[in-house]
Amino acid sequence: MDATRRGLLIGGAALAPSLAMAAETSVNPSAPPAILAHLGVTENPFGPAQAAKKAAAEALLETPYYAWALEPPLVKLIAQRDGLKPEQVGLCNGSLEALSLLSTAFGKSGPIVSAQPSYATPLLYAERQGAKLEWVPLAADQQIDLPALAARAQATNAGAAYVCNPNNPTGLLLDADALRTFCIEASKTRPVIVDEAYIEISPDPVRNSMMDLVRAGHDVIVARTFSKVYGMAGLRVGFIAARADRVRTLKSMIPTHKGRPGLAAAAACYGDQTYLAGAKSYLEGCRKKIYAICEANGLKFLPSHGTYVFVDCGKPNLVFQKTLAAMGIEVRVFDSPAHPTWIRVGTASPAELDYFATVLPKALKA
Repeated sequence: MDATRRGLLIGGAALAPSLAMAAETSVNPSAPPAILAHLGVTENPFGPAQAAKKAAAEALLETPYYAWALEPPLVKLIAQRDGLKPEQVGLCNGSLEALSLLSTAFGKSGPIVSAQPSYATPLLYAERQGAKLEWVPLAADQQIDLPALAARAQATNAGAAYVCNPNNPTGLLLDADALRTFCIEASKTRPVIVDEAYIEISPDPVRNSMMDLVRAGHDVIVARTFSKVYGMAGLRVGFIAARADRVRTLKSMIPTHKGRPGLAAAAACYGDQTYLAGAKSYLEGCRKKIYAICEANGLKFLPSHGTYVFVDCGKPNLVFQKTLAAMGIEVRVFDSPAHPTWIRVGTASPAELDYFATVLPKALKA
Protein backbone atom coordinates (compact mmCIF):
# COMPACT_ATOMS: atom_id res chain seq x y z
CA MET A 1 0.00 0.00 0.00
CA ASP A 2 1.44 3.38 -0.94
CA ALA A 3 2.29 6.10 1.54
CA THR A 4 -0.53 8.37 0.37
CA ARG A 5 -3.19 5.76 1.00
CA ARG A 6 -1.57 4.65 4.23
CA GLY A 7 -1.99 8.19 5.48
CA LEU A 8 -5.67 8.09 4.56
CA LEU A 9 -6.40 4.84 6.33
CA ILE A 10 -4.39 4.95 9.56
CA GLY A 11 -6.79 5.68 12.37
CA GLY A 12 -9.67 5.11 9.98
CA ALA A 13 -12.02 4.36 12.87
CA ALA A 14 -11.79 8.01 13.83
CA LEU A 15 -13.61 8.84 10.59
CA ALA A 16 -16.55 6.65 11.46
CA PRO A 17 -19.00 9.13 13.04
CA SER A 18 -19.44 11.05 9.83
CA LEU A 19 -18.25 10.91 6.26
CA ALA A 20 -18.18 14.70 6.40
CA MET A 21 -14.98 14.40 8.38
CA ALA A 22 -13.31 13.34 5.14
CA ALA A 23 -12.85 17.04 4.48
CA GLU A 24 -10.01 16.94 7.00
CA THR A 25 -8.07 14.59 4.70
CA SER A 26 -7.34 15.31 1.08
CA VAL A 27 -5.62 13.44 -1.73
CA ASN A 28 -2.51 15.11 -3.09
CA PRO A 29 -2.91 14.75 -6.89
CA SER A 30 0.83 15.18 -7.43
CA ALA A 31 1.91 12.50 -4.99
CA PRO A 32 3.38 9.26 -6.34
CA PRO A 33 2.48 6.63 -7.24
CA ALA A 34 -0.02 7.17 -10.05
CA ILE A 35 -2.93 5.40 -8.33
CA LEU A 36 -4.50 7.82 -5.87
CA ALA A 37 -7.81 6.05 -5.27
CA HIS A 38 -7.57 2.31 -4.67
CA LEU A 39 -11.14 1.26 -5.39
CA GLY A 40 -10.22 -2.15 -6.77
CA VAL A 41 -9.87 -3.76 -3.36
CA THR A 42 -12.42 -4.62 -0.68
CA GLU A 43 -10.66 -3.48 2.46
CA ASN A 44 -12.50 -1.68 5.25
CA PRO A 45 -11.14 1.84 5.93
CA PHE A 46 -13.10 1.97 9.18
CA GLY A 47 -10.11 0.17 10.65
CA PRO A 48 -9.84 -2.35 13.50
CA ALA A 49 -11.53 -2.05 16.86
CA GLN A 50 -9.55 -0.20 19.51
CA ALA A 51 -9.33 -3.42 21.52
CA ALA A 52 -7.87 -5.21 18.49
CA LYS A 53 -5.26 -2.52 17.91
CA LYS A 54 -4.28 -2.55 21.57
CA ALA A 55 -3.98 -6.35 21.61
CA ALA A 56 -1.91 -6.37 18.41
CA ALA A 57 0.44 -3.70 19.79
CA GLU A 58 0.95 -5.64 23.00
CA ALA A 59 1.55 -8.83 21.03
CA LEU A 60 4.43 -7.15 19.23
CA LEU A 61 6.38 -7.29 22.46
CA GLU A 62 6.28 -11.09 22.17
CA THR A 63 7.11 -11.41 18.48
CA PRO A 64 10.48 -13.10 19.11
CA TYR A 65 8.39 -16.15 20.00
CA TYR A 66 6.04 -18.34 17.96
CA ALA A 67 2.32 -17.92 18.59
CA TRP A 68 1.23 -21.55 19.01
CA ALA A 69 -0.29 -20.84 22.42
CA LEU A 70 -2.65 -18.19 21.05
CA GLU A 71 -4.42 -20.48 18.60
CA PRO A 72 -6.40 -22.77 20.98
CA PRO A 73 -7.92 -19.84 22.94
CA LEU A 74 -9.12 -18.18 19.73
CA VAL A 75 -10.56 -21.47 18.45
CA LYS A 76 -12.36 -21.93 21.78
CA LEU A 77 -13.72 -18.37 21.67
CA ILE A 78 -15.08 -18.78 18.15
CA ALA A 79 -16.57 -22.17 19.00
CA GLN A 80 -18.32 -20.82 22.09
CA ARG A 81 -19.76 -17.78 20.34
CA ASP A 82 -21.02 -19.76 17.36
CA GLY A 83 -22.28 -22.83 19.23
CA LEU A 84 -19.64 -25.17 17.80
CA LYS A 85 -17.19 -27.71 19.14
CA PRO A 86 -13.52 -26.65 19.01
CA GLU A 87 -12.79 -29.43 16.53
CA GLN A 88 -15.28 -27.78 14.14
CA VAL A 89 -13.18 -24.61 13.89
CA GLY A 90 -10.06 -24.28 11.77
CA LEU A 91 -7.92 -21.15 11.72
CA CYS A 92 -6.31 -19.86 8.54
CA ASN A 93 -4.37 -16.88 7.21
CA GLY A 94 -7.40 -14.97 6.01
CA SER A 95 -10.25 -17.02 4.58
CA LEU A 96 -8.57 -17.04 1.17
CA GLU A 97 -6.05 -19.62 2.37
CA ALA A 98 -8.74 -22.05 3.46
CA LEU A 99 -10.90 -21.44 0.39
CA SER A 100 -7.96 -22.06 -1.93
CA LEU A 101 -6.67 -25.18 -0.20
CA LEU A 102 -10.08 -26.80 0.27
CA SER A 103 -11.11 -26.06 -3.32
CA THR A 104 -7.89 -27.71 -4.46
CA ALA A 105 -8.54 -30.77 -2.29
CA PHE A 106 -12.17 -31.14 -3.33
CA GLY A 107 -11.26 -30.54 -6.97
CA LYS A 108 -9.50 -33.90 -7.03
CA SER A 109 -12.84 -35.72 -6.90
CA GLY A 110 -14.75 -33.56 -9.38
CA PRO A 111 -15.13 -30.00 -10.70
CA ILE A 112 -15.80 -27.05 -8.43
CA VAL A 113 -19.13 -25.42 -9.35
CA SER A 114 -19.60 -21.70 -8.77
CA ALA A 115 -21.62 -18.73 -9.96
CA GLN A 116 -20.14 -16.28 -12.46
CA PRO A 117 -19.22 -13.64 -11.61
CA SER A 118 -18.22 -14.42 -8.05
CA TYR A 119 -15.09 -14.38 -5.92
CA ALA A 120 -12.95 -16.51 -8.20
CA THR A 121 -9.49 -16.06 -6.63
CA PRO A 122 -9.49 -19.28 -4.57
CA LEU A 123 -11.05 -21.25 -7.41
CA LEU A 124 -8.48 -20.05 -9.89
CA TYR A 125 -5.80 -21.13 -7.42
CA ALA A 126 -7.37 -24.60 -7.37
CA GLU A 127 -7.49 -24.59 -11.17
CA ARG A 128 -3.75 -23.93 -11.27
CA GLN A 129 -3.33 -27.03 -9.11
CA GLY A 130 -5.32 -29.13 -11.59
CA ALA A 131 -8.94 -28.64 -10.54
CA LYS A 132 -11.66 -28.18 -13.15
CA LEU A 133 -14.09 -25.29 -12.74
CA GLU A 134 -17.73 -25.14 -13.81
CA TRP A 135 -19.26 -21.66 -14.05
CA VAL A 136 -22.99 -20.97 -13.78
CA PRO A 137 -24.23 -17.54 -15.00
CA LEU A 138 -26.23 -15.38 -12.63
CA ALA A 139 -30.01 -15.30 -12.92
CA ALA A 140 -31.79 -12.42 -14.67
CA ASP A 141 -32.08 -10.53 -11.36
CA GLN A 142 -28.27 -10.75 -10.93
CA GLN A 143 -28.66 -13.21 -8.07
CA ILE A 144 -26.79 -16.51 -7.81
CA ASP A 145 -28.98 -19.05 -9.61
CA LEU A 146 -29.22 -21.73 -6.93
CA PRO A 147 -31.38 -24.18 -8.94
CA ALA A 148 -28.98 -23.96 -11.88
CA LEU A 149 -26.02 -24.33 -9.53
CA ALA A 150 -27.56 -27.46 -8.03
CA ALA A 151 -28.30 -28.91 -11.45
CA ARG A 152 -24.76 -28.27 -12.69
CA ALA A 153 -23.26 -29.81 -9.57
CA GLN A 154 -25.39 -32.90 -10.04
CA ALA A 155 -24.75 -33.18 -13.79
CA THR A 156 -20.98 -32.85 -13.46
CA ASN A 157 -20.64 -34.93 -10.28
CA ALA A 158 -18.96 -31.92 -8.73
CA GLY A 159 -16.32 -32.22 -6.06
CA ALA A 160 -17.80 -29.19 -4.28
CA ALA A 161 -20.15 -26.26 -4.73
CA TYR A 162 -18.97 -22.77 -3.84
CA VAL A 163 -21.33 -19.94 -2.86
CA CYS A 164 -20.22 -16.44 -1.88
CA ASN A 165 -22.91 -14.73 0.19
CA PRO A 166 -23.21 -11.77 -0.07
CA ASN A 167 -21.83 -12.35 -3.52
CA ASN A 168 -18.68 -10.60 -4.65
CA PRO A 169 -18.83 -8.51 -6.86
CA THR A 170 -22.61 -7.99 -6.94
CA GLY A 171 -23.02 -7.42 -3.21
CA LEU A 172 -26.41 -9.15 -3.34
CA LEU A 173 -27.54 -11.29 -0.42
CA LEU A 174 -29.30 -14.57 -1.11
CA ASP A 175 -32.64 -15.43 0.43
CA ALA A 176 -31.66 -17.27 3.61
CA ASP A 177 -34.32 -19.98 3.31
CA ALA A 178 -33.47 -20.67 -0.35
CA LEU A 179 -29.76 -20.89 0.39
CA ARG A 180 -30.37 -23.12 3.39
CA THR A 181 -32.46 -25.51 1.29
CA PHE A 182 -29.79 -25.57 -1.41
CA CYS A 183 -27.02 -26.28 1.09
CA ILE A 184 -28.90 -29.11 2.80
CA GLU A 185 -29.68 -30.89 -0.47
CA ALA A 186 -26.36 -30.30 -2.22
CA SER A 187 -24.30 -31.27 0.82
CA LYS A 188 -25.82 -34.76 0.81
CA THR A 189 -23.49 -35.69 -2.03
CA ARG A 190 -20.65 -33.14 -1.88
CA PRO A 191 -19.28 -30.42 0.40
CA VAL A 192 -20.76 -26.96 0.03
CA ILE A 193 -18.47 -24.02 0.72
CA VAL A 194 -20.23 -20.84 1.81
CA ASP A 195 -17.97 -17.81 1.80
CA GLU A 196 -19.35 -15.39 4.39
CA ALA A 197 -16.63 -12.75 4.26
CA TYR A 198 -19.19 -9.93 4.56
CA ILE A 199 -22.02 -11.63 6.45
CA GLU A 200 -21.53 -9.54 9.61
CA ILE A 201 -22.84 -6.44 7.84
CA SER A 202 -25.93 -8.13 6.42
CA PRO A 203 -29.33 -7.06 7.82
CA ASP A 204 -29.65 -10.19 10.00
CA PRO A 205 -26.27 -11.96 10.25
CA VAL A 206 -27.51 -14.85 12.38
CA ARG A 207 -30.37 -15.75 10.07
CA ASN A 208 -28.40 -15.17 6.88
CA SER A 209 -25.43 -17.25 8.00
CA MET A 210 -25.31 -20.97 7.30
CA MET A 211 -23.53 -21.57 10.60
CA ASP A 212 -26.60 -23.40 11.92
CA LEU A 213 -26.13 -26.05 9.22
CA VAL A 214 -22.61 -26.68 10.47
CA ARG A 215 -23.98 -27.12 13.97
CA ALA A 216 -26.55 -29.57 12.61
CA GLY A 217 -23.82 -31.73 11.08
CA HIS A 218 -24.36 -31.00 7.37
CA ASP A 219 -21.34 -31.09 5.08
CA VAL A 220 -21.31 -27.30 4.84
CA ILE A 221 -18.14 -25.27 5.27
CA VAL A 222 -18.61 -21.68 6.39
CA ALA A 223 -15.60 -19.44 5.75
CA ARG A 224 -15.14 -16.20 7.68
CA THR A 225 -12.40 -13.58 7.78
CA PHE A 226 -11.20 -10.74 9.97
CA SER A 227 -9.89 -8.97 6.85
CA LYS A 228 -13.10 -7.26 5.78
CA VAL A 229 -15.69 -6.18 8.33
CA TYR A 230 -13.20 -6.29 11.21
CA GLY A 231 -10.76 -4.06 9.30
CA MET A 232 -7.76 -6.38 9.75
CA ALA A 233 -6.73 -7.18 6.17
CA GLY A 234 -3.06 -6.64 6.99
CA LEU A 235 -3.09 -9.15 9.85
CA ARG A 236 -4.38 -12.15 7.84
CA VAL A 237 -6.66 -14.07 10.19
CA GLY A 238 -9.67 -16.16 9.17
CA PHE A 239 -11.38 -19.41 10.03
CA ILE A 240 -13.71 -22.08 8.78
CA ALA A 241 -16.57 -23.73 10.62
CA ALA A 242 -17.19 -27.26 9.37
CA ARG A 243 -17.37 -30.93 10.21
CA ALA A 244 -14.35 -32.09 12.15
CA ASP A 245 -13.07 -34.16 9.22
CA ARG A 246 -13.12 -31.10 6.93
CA VAL A 247 -11.21 -29.11 9.53
CA ARG A 248 -8.63 -31.88 9.72
CA THR A 249 -8.30 -31.78 5.93
CA LEU A 250 -7.57 -28.07 6.07
CA LYS A 251 -5.04 -28.44 8.86
CA SER A 252 -3.22 -31.16 6.94
CA MET A 253 -2.55 -28.73 4.10
CA ILE A 254 -1.53 -25.59 6.01
CA PRO A 255 2.26 -25.54 6.24
CA THR A 256 2.79 -22.92 8.92
CA HIS A 257 1.26 -21.14 11.90
CA LYS A 258 -0.35 -17.72 12.27
CA GLY A 259 1.15 -14.39 13.30
CA ARG A 260 0.98 -13.34 16.95
CA PRO A 261 -0.45 -9.80 16.46
CA GLY A 262 -3.27 -11.08 14.24
CA LEU A 263 -4.30 -13.86 16.60
CA ALA A 264 -4.27 -11.49 19.57
CA ALA A 265 -6.27 -8.85 17.69
CA ALA A 266 -8.85 -11.38 16.50
CA ALA A 267 -9.41 -12.70 20.01
CA ALA A 268 -9.87 -9.17 21.29
CA CYS A 269 -12.60 -8.16 18.84
CA TYR A 270 -14.51 -11.23 17.61
CA GLY A 271 -18.22 -10.72 18.15
CA ASP A 272 -17.82 -7.16 19.48
CA GLN A 273 -21.31 -5.89 18.65
CA THR A 274 -20.57 -2.25 19.42
CA TYR A 275 -17.65 -2.26 17.02
CA LEU A 276 -19.59 -4.18 14.37
CA ALA A 277 -22.45 -1.70 14.55
CA GLY A 278 -20.02 1.15 14.00
CA ALA A 279 -18.31 -0.59 11.09
CA LYS A 280 -21.66 -1.44 9.50
CA SER A 281 -22.88 2.15 9.77
CA TYR A 282 -19.63 3.47 8.35
CA LEU A 283 -19.66 1.11 5.38
CA GLU A 284 -23.31 1.88 4.69
CA GLY A 285 -22.32 5.53 4.51
CA CYS A 286 -19.50 4.74 2.07
CA ARG A 287 -21.84 2.71 -0.14
CA LYS A 288 -24.42 5.50 -0.15
CA LYS A 289 -21.68 7.85 -1.26
CA ILE A 290 -20.86 5.54 -4.17
CA TYR A 291 -24.57 5.29 -5.01
CA ALA A 292 -24.79 9.09 -5.09
CA ILE A 293 -21.75 9.34 -7.35
CA CYS A 294 -23.30 6.81 -9.74
CA GLU A 295 -26.65 8.57 -9.77
CA ALA A 296 -24.99 11.92 -10.44
CA ASN A 297 -23.36 10.39 -13.50
CA GLY A 298 -26.38 8.40 -14.72
CA LEU A 299 -24.83 4.99 -13.98
CA LYS A 300 -26.76 1.89 -12.97
CA PHE A 301 -25.59 -0.04 -9.89
CA LEU A 302 -26.67 -2.85 -7.58
CA PRO A 303 -27.49 -2.23 -3.90
CA SER A 304 -24.75 -3.93 -1.93
CA HIS A 305 -24.20 -5.65 1.41
CA GLY A 306 -20.43 -5.79 0.93
CA THR A 307 -17.51 -3.37 1.02
CA TYR A 308 -17.98 -2.60 -2.68
CA VAL A 309 -20.61 -1.70 -5.28
CA PHE A 310 -21.12 -3.33 -8.70
CA VAL A 311 -21.52 -0.55 -11.27
CA ASP A 312 -22.51 -0.59 -14.95
CA CYS A 313 -20.21 2.02 -16.49
CA GLY A 314 -21.88 1.70 -19.89
CA LYS A 315 -18.54 1.19 -21.61
CA PRO A 316 -16.33 -1.86 -22.28
CA ASN A 317 -15.07 -2.45 -18.76
CA LEU A 318 -11.46 -3.35 -19.57
CA VAL A 319 -11.05 -0.18 -21.62
CA PHE A 320 -12.74 1.93 -18.95
CA GLN A 321 -10.57 0.36 -16.26
CA LYS A 322 -7.49 1.58 -18.16
CA THR A 323 -9.04 5.02 -18.59
CA LEU A 324 -9.60 5.34 -14.86
CA ALA A 325 -6.12 4.02 -14.09
CA ALA A 326 -4.61 6.72 -16.29
CA MET A 327 -6.47 9.22 -14.12
CA GLY A 328 -5.26 7.71 -10.86
CA ILE A 329 -8.17 5.40 -10.00
CA GLU A 330 -8.03 1.63 -9.64
CA VAL A 331 -11.21 -0.45 -10.03
CA ARG A 332 -11.78 -4.19 -10.42
CA VAL A 333 -13.16 -5.96 -13.48
CA PHE A 334 -14.56 -9.51 -13.33
CA ASP A 335 -14.48 -12.16 -16.01
CA SER A 336 -18.15 -12.60 -16.90
CA PRO A 337 -19.50 -12.70 -20.47
CA ALA A 338 -22.82 -11.36 -19.21
CA HIS A 339 -21.22 -8.26 -17.61
CA PRO A 340 -18.95 -6.65 -20.24
CA THR A 341 -19.63 -3.11 -18.99
CA TRP A 342 -19.59 -3.65 -15.23
CA ILE A 343 -16.88 -2.65 -12.76
CA ARG A 344 -16.56 -3.13 -9.02
CA VAL A 345 -15.96 -0.02 -6.93
CA GLY A 346 -14.59 -0.56 -3.42
CA THR A 347 -15.74 1.54 -0.48
CA ALA A 348 -12.14 2.69 0.15
CA SER A 349 -11.68 5.86 2.22
CA PRO A 350 -13.90 8.96 2.04
CA ALA A 351 -11.06 10.98 0.52
CA GLU A 352 -10.54 8.38 -2.20
CA LEU A 353 -14.25 8.40 -2.97
CA ASP A 354 -14.13 12.18 -3.20
CA TYR A 355 -11.39 11.84 -5.77
CA PHE A 356 -13.46 9.26 -7.65
CA ALA A 357 -16.40 11.68 -7.73
CA THR A 358 -14.17 14.36 -9.23
CA VAL A 359 -12.56 12.16 -11.87
CA LEU A 360 -15.49 9.95 -12.95
CA PRO A 361 -17.28 12.54 -15.14
CA LYS A 362 -14.03 13.17 -17.01
CA ALA A 363 -13.41 9.46 -17.50
CA LEU A 364 -16.92 8.91 -18.87
CA LYS A 365 -16.33 11.64 -21.45
CA ALA A 366 -12.89 10.36 -22.44
